[in-house]
Amino acid sequence: MKITSSSNDKIKYLRSLYKKKYRRKYKQFVLEGLRLIEEAVQENVDLSQVFYSEYLLRNEQGQKLLGQLEEKEVQIYKIDDDLLQQVADTVSPQGILAIADKVEYELNDILENKDGLILVVDQIQDPGNLGTIIRTADAAGFDGIITTKGTVSLYNQKTIRSTMGSFFRTPIAKVNDLNEFEHGISESNYNLVVADTAGDNYHFDIDYLPATAIIVGNEAHGPRQELIDLADQSIKIPLLGGAESLNVAMATSVIVYEAIRQKLDK
Repeated sequence: MKITSSSNDKIKYLRSLYKKKYRRKYKQFVLEGLRLIEEAVQENVDLSQVFYSEYLLRNEQGQKLLGQLEEKEVQIYKIDDDLLQQVADTVSPQGILAIADKVEYELNDILENKDGLILVVDQIQDPGNLGTIIRTADAAGFDGIITTKGTVSLYNQKTIRSTMGSFFRTPIAKVNDLNEFEHGISESNYNLVVADTAGDNYHFDIDYLPATAIIVGNEAHGPRQELIDLADQSIKIPLLGGAESLNVAMATSVIVYEAIRQKLDK
């Protein structure tokens, strides 16, 4: 089926999902671009609708993806290149957009691995930073991520793109209430470690072999005091040069791979 009008109901619905309130209401979000939608297909993400333009068919990779989507019996609509460009958030959406169902995890889903390594992301604002942290957690084999209220949306287009597909492989739960988080952590056997510029220990001086949850915080202010007070241990990364701090995504990577080094060396 071909859609030519921007006033078509399916196009209106697609556009609505670029707004947080409609993503929350309908529990769906938009994926853009060939590579990201390929990753979604490989990870068996539930795609309800796909919109493509002639641009997608200019290369063999795009033709192959369309064939895979047809085999999955996804609803597929052809639209004009200009219309697809109007709808898309990216400058180069590569001729394809898809609507995917959200996969929502609860706090207990993340904490169920009794020997796990998880990240707690507190009020990080930049979608690129959040996306990079998700990608790092996936690459390192972490068991999941918990985000707190005030953290940028997981379904922000820049967040999704920054994950480079790791978004589909990483269990992520959002907690809006710190009391809920505190209760969940206290009921689990997780050691709670907070990354703080005023930390008591260097990041390589603590033991990550027991189940560990690592808190990283807001770009400007770091983790909230409530989380610092809740933590069992606080850590910092040594800064020996002139820089006063590291980007939060970079700092997270340093800590994550120290934890993995210890796991590999045990």
